[in-house]
Amino acid sequence: MTADAKLLRRVAEFRDADDRRRQATARTAELEEVVRKAEKKEAKKAAAVARAFDRVMKTRARSLEGLLAKVKVRRRWNTDDEASEVHILESLVADLETMAGGVS
Repeated sequence: MTADAKLLRRVAEFRDADDRRRQATARTAELEEVVRKAEKKEAKKAAAVARAFDRVMKTRARSLEGLLAKVKVRRRWNTDDEASEVHILESLVADLETMAGGVS
């Protein structure tokens, strides 16, 4: 047994632990890249939904069925945003005015 056997064993334990840490760090970096890609994809899909929502609200309803369709879209839409609620209300009011023959 060498005079530094205990020290050399601890150095080996340190190296092994550090190798495991480096592997974990590399794995974390890989996962972070996966998350970044998923978030980018999610953002694109959210933008597509927002565009679809805007197109629905800009299209005039001509019947009760159309109004109810917009109400159903509103239920699915994130209405925590006050601007969205105003947009929906303005759309429905414009629909009702159109249906009533442009009543002011």
